[in-house]
Amino acid sequence: MSMLKQLLAITGSALIIASCQDANNQSDVTTDSATAEQPLADTTPKSNTQYVDLKTGQPADLYYNSKKKRTYSETTNEPVDLYVNVVTGDTIYGQGRYVVNGYIVKTADGTYKLDDKKIKIDGDEIKIKEGDKKFKMEEGEMKIKDGDEKMKTDGDESKIKTEDMKSKTEDGQTKTKE
Repeated sequence: MSMLKQLLAITGSALIIASCQDANNQSDVTTDSATAEQPLADTTPKSNTQYVDLKTGQPADLYYNSKKKRTYSETTNEPVDLYVNVVTGDTIYGQGRYVVNGYIVKTADGTYKLDDKKIKIDGDEIKIKEGDKKFKMEEGEMKIKDGDEKMKTDGDESKIKTEDMKSKTEDGQTKTKE
């Protein structure tokens, strides 16, 4: 994660330096009555970039196609697999927009990928495993297991099981056993 913070710091510094250079390279304008009456306004284009593409290491403007469940670069229209939201510091998997903090690894060639020892994504199916915790979501069904505690939801139905109780909700009715 420190490599990611370094990447964000370098990117932020580069953006600040570039904007300062643009401001310093503006030519001097002779003041006349027309310019003296007008308020000074900063008309330099500002970037709304709040993402960094981990593949390129560069700031990127992105959009999400909800039909394809995929994030794309506005500049290239190419899919973006992993990116960082610089506002929140979260690493996002572009296919489905899952937050994958702590679930990526740097490969030998310097690129990033999902850590397949912890997370598996296949189409609309996602599985995450860390220690004795498991999370699985597929076809509208979600299952979570954390030690002896289990939770399952599927549409309007849900089940929760802990060491002390069981709860089941079906058709708006909840039954609980302790």
